[in-house]
Amino acid sequence: MSLDAEQAVLGSILRNPDLIDDTYLRPDDFDSEGNNGLVFEALSWAHEAFSNKPGVKDPFDPVLLAEHWGAQLSKIGGLTYLMQLRSSVPSTSNFDHYQKIVRESSIQAKAAHAMRAALNGGNLNLSAVRENLEKLEELQEQTINDGMKKLSAVLDGHHKEVMSRSGRSGITGVKTASDDYNEMSGGHQRSDVTIVAARPSIGKTAYIVNDSTSSAKSGWTVALFSAEMPDEDVAERFICSIGGIDSKKVRDGLLSENDWANYSTALDILDTLPIFIDDTPGMSIEYIRRQVKQMKKKHKNLIVYIDYLQLIESEKNFSQNAERVNYVSKQLKQIARTFDIPVIAISSVGRKCEERQDKRPMMSDLRESGNIEFDADVIIFLYRDDYYYPDTVLKGLIELIIAKGRKIGTGTIQMFFNRKNGRFSNLTKDQKYESQKKVREHEQTHSKR
Repeated sequence: MSLDAEQAVLGSILRNPDLIDDTYLRPDDFDSEGNNGLVFEALSWAHEAFSNKPGVKDPFDPVLLAEHWGAQLSKIGGLTYLMQLRSSVPSTSNFDHYQKIVRESSIQAKAAHAMRAALNGGNLNLSAVRENLEKLEELQEQTINDGMKKLSAVLDGHHKEVMSRSGRSGITGVKTASDDYNEMSGGHQRSDVTIVAARPSIGKTAYIVNDSTSSAKSGWTVALFSAEMPDEDVAERFICSIGGIDSKKVRDGLLSENDWANYSTALDILDTLPIFIDDTPGMSIEYIRRQVKQMKKKHKNLIVYIDYLQLIESEKNFSQNAERVNYVSKQLKQIARTFDIPVIAISSVGRKCEERQDKRPMMSDLRESGNIEFDADVIIFLYRDDYYYPDTVLKGLIELIIAKGRKIGTGTIQMFFNRKNGRFSNLTKDQKYESQKKVREHEQTHSKR
């Protein structure tokens, strides 16, 4: 471990509190034999607790810290040590270099510890060692790489991959979108958190692909954090939706001449759209906040999409999943407010709705709901009758059930959903009239089930 680099990181943060939003370090990156990890944890707490308090200019003001911590300050070396750290760094310009040294030293120490533990245990588990080393490698990649990539860059050379699949027998080993919702809500609003929730395979990811495409076409920069699927899988969803291409054909590499023309057109469209994607494995809400902060510096009109909430980790430790999900939900709202941006996050829905006669989800169905229902400004449930009843008169229709609208109220919007290409389409007035007739017919049918 490099003690000098650790002290330089802490001293830089004490001199410039905003740097704590730019660090990817965690308390366990600091040498466990010293107290710098405790100092880092204490500074993180103080920054979160005091930064937005009226009248507080410096969350690390010695008088403020002494007032709140008192004798507990001795656990982190006391005010004297904090002042020494602050004065030990003449400039914060090398902060990134300092934290890189700390992270690399941490990774080396953890790798060595993993090997020693495996060898001393007398039963060398190569699979466990490999898993630990892979996790450390992911940490190293997070240190080195900027997680955001332009979506078009993800698709660079992708046509060759699609073409190659035809030779493998199809075996591949991966604005708002609604005019009615735009009219109802005025679109996604700054500082709002919108939750899009549904059961698996209903069309959640397809919806945000369509929604984010509309956002990008209207001039907003899209930052999509994909915690569930790799970036190329998501990119293919964009290609199929924009190009109107059957996703199975893309998976199998069996595109017709017309499909290839649509594929090329979709690529050209995506190349002009400001859509960025981050699929960093095991991404945390703290990591997302740091990335959003950097993106916001470059893009004034930024909208963030999260796929999906329950998969987002935290650099804090929680004894239960529900506690972590509640914390992530709260942090999403803080991100939306702090950076004045719309945040749209997918959420999973529990199985209880499938046990009811009417299988449309309700807010009580949100998995590990807790804070989600409270923190969200808008909650939209997606429901397809043909998912449960293949012979339904509502085949091809998807419902956007606005179950919560803090500023817009509630209601239900219908759209067409093409499952083959993942495209959402608006209904015309005539189609809405015909749909209403179908709904009445559906209600009669449904009452007999």
